Amino acid sequence: MNTKTTATESKKPGFVAKVRKGSGENAVYERIGVAWKNADGSFYIKLAGTQVVSDFMLYEIESTDQSGE
Repeated sequence: MNTKTTATESKKPGFVAKVRKGSGENAVYERIGVAWKNADGSFYIKLAGTQVVSDFMLYEIESTDQSGE
């Protein structure tokens, strides 16, 4: 059993991943996951539930009391 905790497991995510569906005023954004910034500047991204066909955006989570889910 591995009891070592990684940085991504011990803190809340700093970003939310979303895809845009539609265009113009009819566009909606669907949340597809969350992300953490690693010490080396890279990102650990955890996607859930939706197939990503082309691309997605990361938005920084502004409030510290959001759970990221």
